[in-house]
Amino acid sequence: MTTDKLNWQPTKAEYWKNLPSPARPWPSEVEWFEKYVLEKKEQGLIDVLVLGSTVEFRSMLHKNKMNVHVVDFSKEFYKILSKQPMKHKGEEVFYEENWLAMDLKKKFDLIFGDWVPGVLHTKDYDMFFKIIIIHLKDDGLFIGRECLRPTQEPVSFEKVLKDHYQKYANKYSLYESSMQYIYGYRPDPQTSMWNIKLAQEGVDQAFKQGLFKNKDDYQFISKALAIEKDGSASIMVKEDFENWIKKYLEILAEHHVDEPSSNWYPIYVLKKR
Repeated sequence: MTTDKLNWQPTKAEYWKNLPSPARPWPSEVEWFEKYVLEKKEQGLIDVLVLGSTVEFRSMLHKNKMNVHVVDFSKEFYKILSKQPMKHKGEEVFYEENWLAMDLKKKFDLIFGDWVPGVLHTKDYDMFFKIIIIHLKDDGLFIGRECLRPTQEPVSFEKVLKDHYQKYANKYSLYESSMQYIYGYRPDPQTSMWNIKLAQEGVDQAFKQGLFKNKDDYQFISKALAIEKDGSASIMVKEDFENWIKKYLEILAEHHVDEPSSNWYPIYVLKKR
């Protein structure tokens, strides 16, 4: 079992906190999480655990007067993320714990995760889901936004960049419309872990071919990749991920929004089997 802290060092966290969606949930995605918060609140159930320091979730939960608990691998990262603007603030219970080994001595009505367990190695998924089950009430829900490849089809940067500049550039940055394709450019075929080195090589080749219409896009994407060079994340094929989930949890619903990244970012609503 992996017990080391993840690679969320302050230098990375300071940069990552400034990234736009889809590095963080879109407002339209947070609305789906809020829907289930309001349903639980109507039942008088208000204990929520946030995996990681996602401020969008925390602000929404404080707005709705929920009991907010946050568990992160790093207290320093929690402090850095908490400096982001939050419209709604309130008291929080914070745990500095490894998600793969934690025992918080409490069960929750809702557990929220953004790209969780995607920031873990796929070899740790079984342990992760077992820990989640321990911390869910019998009628509790685990709701997560995950980054997944719809199919095994490899990403073509030529197509990605053409689609961005033709369909999305007037409203979205390249990161907002297309970063999922870049992170998931050539993941490991056995482990589904992303390969930042290959992604950067692909980006460099696309730049040399003149597929980037402006240098700023290339530089922003390259900087976002550089901060991840020592980190890891998994980008599984959707069907494979769902088969893994079903060993532990029942899929009650899957939600998508209208943002261009959403085809790779399903929101799953899960309960104990």
